[in-house]
Amino acid sequence: MDLHGIISDGVHKVGYIEEQIKTLFVGLINPADKQHYEKVPSFRDRVITVSVPYVLDYKTEVLIYKNKFGSSLDRIFLPRVLENVAKIIIASRLKRESLAIKNWLKLHTKYEKYTDQDFLILKMELYADNVPDWISEEDEKALNNETRREIFRASKQEGKTGISGRQSLYLLNNFLNKYTEGDKLIRMDDVQQFYAKHAEVKNWLPEGFIDSLVNQYDYNVLQEIRESIYFFNKAQISRDIMNYLYCVNFEEGTKIESPYTSDKIEVTEEFFKNFEAIFLGATSTKKMRDSFRESVQNEYVTKTLSIEIQVKNKNLEETEQFENLFEKYTKSLKENALVPYINNDSFRMAIKDYNTPLFKKYDSRLKKDVKQLLEQLVKRFSYELESAKQISLYALDKNLPARF
Repeated sequence: MDLHGIISDGVHKVGYIEEQIKTLFVGLINPADKQHYEKVPSFRDRVITVSVPYVLDYKTEVLIYKNKFGSSLDRIFLPRVLENVAKIIIASRLKRESLAIKNWLKLHTKYEKYTDQDFLILKMELYADNVPDWISEEDEKALNNETRREIFRASKQEGKTGISGRQSLYLLNNFLNKYTEGDKLIRMDDVQQFYAKHAEVKNWLPEGFIDSLVNQYDYNVLQEIRESIYFFNKAQISRDIMNYLYCVNFEEGTKIESPYTSDKIEVTEEFFKNFEAIFLGATSTKKMRDSFRESVQNEYVTKTLSIEIQVKNKNLEETEQFENLFEKYTKSLKENALVPYINNDSFRMAIKDYNTPLFKKYDSRLKKDVKQLLEQLVKRFSYELESAKQISLYALDKNLPARF
C-alpha cells in the first residue's frame, strides 16, 4: 500500500504526516551482493527481499548466453553442444531426488543409456516442455496431467541454490577463451574436459552426471550418423526375404524357382548363412542358424501360407511374418552400417577430403558412402558441411560404433 501511494500520488504517509515524494530509488541486486549493504544501518529497514529462482529451462539459459556473447554463439559449437553446457548449469540448480519421476517410470533400468541415475536430464527436458523420443510409448501414455503437475510442483523448491547466472557467464567466458580456436568447432569432449574438472561445478553436481550427459549425446550422435550413412534398396530386401521364406521349405542342393520373385536359386548352406547372418550376426553358430531357420519355416507353413495367404488372400509382403522380418532386416543394416569403416583410415581421410580435389582419389563405393553420410547429416540433422565432417570424425575418434 505504501508503494501504491508513492507511485500513484507521490505521497508517503508517516504516522499522521504526509510527505511529498519526488524521487523513488529502486535497486535490483543479486544475493551475492548482499554483503555490500547488509552492515549499513540506513539500509536495514529499507530492503525488501524478493526471492527470484535461477533459470531452470536450458533453452532460456542458452538465450542468456547469446545475449551476453552474441546471437551467433552457437555457430562455434557443434550442434546441440551449447545446449549441453546449459544443462550442466541447470542441473546444479535442481534437487537430485524426484519421487514423482520415479513413481512415473516403473522400469528405470531401460533408460540408463539416455539419462543419469537421478533423472536430471529427463527432468530438464520436461521443464523445457519436451517429452524425449526415447521414452517408451507405455510410459508416455502414463505421463498424464496429474503426473505432470506432480513433477512441475517440485520445481517450486528448485532454483534456490546452485551455480548462479553470473557464475555461469563467468565460467562460459573462461571456457570460450580456452577452447575457441580458428575454424575448429567446440566438441562435447571439450565441454566435458573443462566442466567436469572445475571444482565449483563438481561441488554442485551429482557424481557421474556429466559422464551421463556425454553418453546421451554420444548415443544420439551415433544414431544420427547411422541413419545418415544407412541406405537400403527396399525392393532388393523384399526380394531377399521372399526368396528365403520359400527356400526354407527345401533341402540343401535343391534347385528351385521362387514363385514370388521368379528367381532361380540353388538352395545351399551358404545361401542360408548369408541371409541369417543379418539377423544373428556374422559369428552365429550353425546350431543358432538351424534353430532360426526351423522357427521361420514353422511360422511360414502354419500361419503365413496356410492362413494369411490361402485363407485371407494376402500377398506375401502383406503378411505379419514378412513385415517382422523386413523390420528386423532394415534395423540390422542400420546398426551395422558403420561396421566396414571402423578403424578404416581411408574412411577418415575421405571425410576430411570431401569437397576438395583430393576426394577424387577414393574408390567409388567409399565416395558414395561419405557423400551420403555428410549430405544427410546436413539435410536431416541441422549440420553445416564443416560441422557434419567434424561430428563424423568425433564419432570415429571416440569409437562410438563399438561402444553402442
